[in-house]
Amino acid sequence: MIRKKKDLSEPNTDSIKSIKEDVKYLTKKENLLNNGKGFVLWILMNYFNLNSETASSCLIDGPNDKGIDAFIEEDETIKIVQCKFFDDTNKKVGSKKVGLFKGCLDWLKEPEEVKKLNVPKFHEAALTFCERWNEEVEVHLHFFAFGKFSSEANQERIVFNNSELKERVQMYFHDIEDIVAVYNSKLQVENPLVDEEVKIELIHGEYFVKTESMPSIVATIRGKDILAMYKKYGDTLFERNIRFYKGARKGSINAKIIDTVLDNDERRKFWYYNNGISFVCRDFSLNETVTPPILTVQGFQIINGCQTTVCLSDAIQRYENGGGILDEVQMVVRFIKAPVKEVDLITLYTNSQNPVSEIQLKSNDPLQKRIKEELAKYTPPYFYSIKEGDWQKLSQKCKKKFNKGVMEMSEVAQAIYSFTTDPAFARRWKNKLFSEKYYEIFKKDISVEELILPWEILKVVNDEISKYRREFNKLKKSPNSFTEQEGKEILKKEFLLYSNLIILHFIGKLIKKRYRQYSSEIAKKLLNKKLEGRITKIFNYIVGILKFSEKLEQETNLSRFLKNFENITTLYNEIEKAVEMERARTRKDPLEDMLPKINISE
Repeated sequence: MIRKKKDLSEPNTDSIKSIKEDVKYLTKKENLLNNGKGFVLWILMNYFNLNSETASSCLIDGPNDKGIDAFIEEDETIKIVQCKFFDDTNKKVGSKKVGLFKGCLDWLKEPEEVKKLNVPKFHEAALTFCERWNEEVEVHLHFFAFGKFSSEANQERIVFNNSELKERVQMYFHDIEDIVAVYNSKLQVENPLVDEEVKIELIHGEYFVKTESMPSIVATIRGKDILAMYKKYGDTLFERNIRFYKGARKGSINAKIIDTVLDNDERRKFWYYNNGISFVCRDFSLNETVTPPILTVQGFQIINGCQTTVCLSDAIQRYENGGGILDEVQMVVRFIKAPVKEVDLITLYTNSQNPVSEIQLKSNDPLQKRIKEELAKYTPPYFYSIKEGDWQKLSQKCKKKFNKGVMEMSEVAQAIYSFTTDPAFARRWKNKLFSEKYYEIFKKDISVEELILPWEILKVVNDEISKYRREFNKLKKSPNSFTEQEGKEILKKEFLLYSNLIILHFIGKLIKKRYRQYSSEIAKKLLNKKLEGRITKIFNYIVGILKFSEKLEQETNLSRFLKNFENITTLYNEIEKAVEMERARTRKDPLEDMLPKINISE
C-alpha cells in the first residue's frame, strides 16, 4: 500500500513548458527540420546521456527511415529509438504506430533493401545491426511519446514482448510522465523521491531491525508491493542505482527470474533463489501493534534490485492467466537509513547479482582517484567525473571554481585512445577501453597533462564540427538559402559529421610527426592560451586536404567507411603526403607554422 504525499501521476506543467523550450532551442541551434527532430536529440542527450556530438551521429534522418529516429550501438546492446512530439500532451500514440515501429526490425535485417532507400545512415545502421545480431546482441526498442499511449498500443507492445523474439528483443514505452521524470531528475541534486512515503505490509515474524550508525531493517515482503512502487514511480526508483535494466536475454539471470515467477511451483521458492532488493532511505518506522506489521519508509531509492524489480513487471505482462501471482512471490528487502556520503559505497558493494560494467568498476581504482585529485588542484582546476551524479552533488559554490567544465572518465578514455591509437575502436567499444585497453590508456605514471591535452583538442574539434553541422543541416532544411557553389562546398565536408575522434587522431599523429615523439613534457608545453588557435588552424588544414580526397568523394556510405581503421590510416597517409609535398614545394615544414618549437630535455 502506498500513501500519496504529492501527485506524481500528473506531469508538472512548468516542466513540460521547460522541455518544450529546450526542444525549440536545440531545433533552432542545430538548424533541424522541425521540433520533432529536436525532440529526438533532446531524448538522446537527456535520457541516454549522450553528448551532443555522439547524439547527432546517432540520428537517422530521412523520409524513408521506416520509423527509426535514432540508432545507438553499445558494447552489449543495440538501442533503436522512435519519438513522437505532440503539442497536446494528452494526445495518444495508437497501435498502428507501434506496429510500424516494430516493423523496422525487418528492414534492419535487409541491408541491401535499405540501401535502395538512399538513406546512408539507415543503411549503415542495417549493416551494423546484422553484424551485431549475428553476435547475439540484445536489442531494445524505445518509443518516446510527448503525450500518451493508447490501451491498444500497450497491448500491441505486450504481444510483441511475448513473441518468439522475447529473449533478445524488447520494446519499452516512455510517455510524458517518464519524460518529465527524467527532466526533473536532472535538476535534482538529491534523491528525487526524498519527500515520498510508502507503507508496506511485512510478513509476521520475518523481519529484523539493526540499530547502529546506519539503522536498517531486513524483511520479507510480497512481490506485489515492489510492483506497486515501480508502477507509481517508474525509473525514478533507480536514480541512485549504478545501472538500469539489462533486459532478459535467453539464459541470463533476468530471464531466469521471470521464468521463476511464471512457474506455478517455482515462484513459491522465489525467496530462496533471489538475492533480494536493497534500498537507501531518509527514514523508516515500524508499527508492530497492527496485523500484519506495517513498515513506513520515507525518501527511498533502490540501489540494488533494478533487475529484479523490472523482471517482476515483465513477468506480469507475460502472464496469460491474469494477475495475482505476485501475492505468492515473497522476497527479501533491506532498507538502510544512510547519510548521502555513504550511499555511493553501499550502492557499489551491493551490486553483485548482475556484473557491474568495467567502467563502473574502475571508478574506485586508486589511479582514478589520484587523477581526480590532481585535476582538481590543477591551474585552472578541472572536475573529473568518475561516478555518475558526482558533479550534480556539488554545491553551486563548488561548481563555480570548475569553469573548465566536467571531464567524464569514459569520454577522457575515448579521447586519449583516439588521440594516441585507434579512434574506430574508441568509438565502438567504450566499455572495452576499461577492460582490454585500460592499462594501455591509464598508465601508472600518466600525467594530468596527458589527459587534458586530448580533451582540450577534442573540445576545439567538436566546436568546429558543430559549426559545420549546423551549416549542413541548414542546407538540408533550406537549400535555396545557398548558392549552388556554396552547397557543393558544404557537401564536400560531410565526412566531418562522423569524424570528431578521427580528426583528433590525425592531430595527435601530426603532433608526434612535428616533435618525432609524444610525451608528458610536450603535452604540458602545448597547454597554453594559444592552443585553441593552433588546433583550429590544424583542423582547417586537415579539412582543406580531405575535402578533395577522391576516396571520400567516391564513398556512398561515409559513416561505414570511417568505422574502418584501415580507411582512417589511408586518409592520414593522404594528409602526410600533402605535408611532404608542401615541404618539398616551399622548402618549409607547414607543421612548424602550426605548432611551436619545443626544446625537449634529454
